[in-house]
Amino acid sequence: TLAGIGRKSANVIMLEAFHKPVGIAVDTHAKRISNLIGLSKNKEPEKIEQDLLKIVPNNELEYINHLFMWHGRNTCIARNPKCENCSINKYCNFYMNKTK
Repeated sequence: TLAGIGRKSANVIMLEAFHKPVGIAVDTHAKRISNLIGLSKNKEPEKIEQDLLKIVPNNELEYINHLFMWHGRNTCIARNPKCENCSINKYCNFYMNKTK
């Protein structure tokens, strides 16, 4: 409830400062990857977070933000995704539709 702190920042602060993963910080990487893979069809970060919270186990919450960030920076790059080299392409709606 701090002024100027939104849900994404609050999730990051709770995880990094207090070691209490309570949600998922949906940044551009998490949003893009969630939509491309098919984990969420929503566009709003808050709704995407709620979709992800339904499928990501609580004991994985502390890792999921870093996984989205790493994957988005190294493989699922916004302008030039490396789908052929992606370790999860067999689960990805975008890749499956691209290869049809």
